[in-house]
Amino acid sequence: MKWQIWKNFWGGGELLLTSMRAYEATEEDAFLYHLKEFDKKQVSGFIVKCCQRTEHLKRLFDILMEFSQEYHFYVIEIPEDLHFWGIIKHILLQLYDIETAKLKYFKMTHDNLSNILLNVIDSRESMERIFFLISTMLGNPVGLYNADGTCFFPSNSETQDFRMEKNITEYKPEIITRYQYLCQKRKNTNYIEYIKKLNIFERQEMYFVVSEQNEPLRELDFIALENIIITLQFSLIRHVIEENLEKRYIRDLEYRLLNGSLSNDEENEVAGMHGLNDAEIYRVVTFRMDAKKNMEKFTNAQIKETEMVENEIIRYLPRKHIFLQTNQIIYIHRETEQENGLEFRKKLEKLQQTIQEFLVNRGVEKDFLIGIGKTVTGYHELKESFKSSKIALKYIKIIRRMIGDESKSVIDSTKIGFFYHVIEKMKDINQLQAFIPESLNKLRQYDIQKNGELVDTLECYLNVNQSLKKTSELMFIHYRTASYRLQKIIEITNIDFNNAAEVLGVRNGLIAIRVLEVM
Repeated sequence: MKWQIWKNFWGGGELLLTSMRAYEATEEDAFLYHLKEFDKKQVSGFIVKCCQRTEHLKRLFDILMEFSQEYHFYVIEIPEDLHFWGIIKHILLQLYDIETAKLKYFKMTHDNLSNILLNVIDSRESMERIFFLISTMLGNPVGLYNADGTCFFPSNSETQDFRMEKNITEYKPEIITRYQYLCQKRKNTNYIEYIKKLNIFERQEMYFVVSEQNEPLRELDFIALENIIITLQFSLIRHVIEENLEKRYIRDLEYRLLNGSLSNDEENEVAGMHGLNDAEIYRVVTFRMDAKKNMEKFTNAQIKETEMVENEIIRYLPRKHIFLQTNQIIYIHRETEQENGLEFRKKLEKLQQTIQEFLVNRGVEKDFLIGIGKTVTGYHELKESFKSSKIALKYIKIIRRMIGDESKSVIDSTKIGFFYHVIEKMKDINQLQAFIPESLNKLRQYDIQKNGELVDTLECYLNVNQSLKKTSELMFIHYRTASYRLQKIIEITNIDFNNAAEVLGVRNGLIAIRVLEVM
């Protein structure tokens, strides 16, 4: 049937290029019949790759050689590592004028690339085959790079990381084209690179790079690039969609492991997928960005910002157990003997500063916050660590006020003692109110009636070790105003600031007040 279809396209004089592998399942008689039909069609000859590895193919090649001698048509044998595209370009330019050759070559490259797109189901396999085909078409190494210069899809193992040089220029080939390229010559190299920037969903910048290491690009190569670039754009979109679907599925499983919505057996299965061990020690770290001004959550802008931060975090922490979930980024940390808890917290504090500077430099007005969960043994307890990391973030503003440090952005849930106990255990409003001394309740009522700031002043005064000078500086009020307020506080509450037990009760009451404000 295939023979009947193929022969309808031939009008005589064709040169057939083959590796003979298409005839692997063809009997000798059938193959000889095909050769006779080729002769009737006045096929000019064969160009055959020297790769007949089976005895059957070797026998068919012998039949081809015998037939060519008897019927006087050419057979040219070429090495296996020599690709057909260079031969095709040479023949087209010998047989046709340049415009006809460009038109025919455009169709040939389009058909070959489309064949992969339409017939290879797996997107990664499709990309790998497309890149191999592209490199053979162009006769040079090619690669696809991200904005950091890391190669995602190389055409061969020798493809190096990519960087933009200062001497880069714009280049437009001498054909009618939809595309312009960037052109550069790297230091310590003698070849030119052609670069085409590809933008995937306005979120991901990629660079397709052709390195003129073997031979210069000519008109037919840029004709091929017309098809190559649009094929790459389509393939990348398909690959990103498939990759994102897979990521979402994996992230959903990881998140369900952390939020405790899986059965024990399901937890075992998900942990096995992600290489988690029931005997190792873990901590869950939750990263979040909080708007400095009131802004809507879950917007496209916020999603892009969170994805951008995720990519930055991956540069400093292991990629394997980092995943984005709506407006937060979660990291499952495996503890080791080489790094204690203090060292790990210091590492995260340095990371917080780095990411915060990254956001500021890009004009993103967000606070980058980190909540560190408690230490647990085994993946079945990860839910407890995740829960504590979220509590640390949920009440971070209160914690800042209680410790007198508004810049505090990394909170270790194991270091907030009584405060964590209050938050985790006291979910009932009445239970929390029981922590508030009567004297402090009187002060709250006074503030409500007079629209005052006595509770805030008391909190600041205790945070700075009962220093009126520091209280006035931090609250941006005159020293006499701070002194007047303190006298008013003592008048209303009768607090004895020299009584450590009484002061502790007041501080605990302040914690309870701040928790009530966000419940």
